[in-house]
Amino acid sequence: YSTLGVKQIDIPGVVTHITQSLSNQNVNIAFMRLFREDKGATAFTVVESDEVIPENILDKIRQNENVRELMLIQM
Repeated sequence: YSTLGVKQIDIPGVVTHITQSLSNQNVNIAFMRLFREDKGATAFTVVESDEVIPENILDKIRQNENVRELMLIQM
């Protein structure tokens, strides 16, 4: 799987922004895991996809001011 890791602030709408960015590029989510350090604190989203995740999605995801770090691993 190609894997996208996102470190973000735990507030409503950030996960929607991530998944919508992927959907807009026709990336199908095969697996997704969310966890956080504490309510309203740092959170993490890990998304795996069957296909290659286009690198231009990173720029779109970074547009959300609550996204802190991104990592993309392509298989």
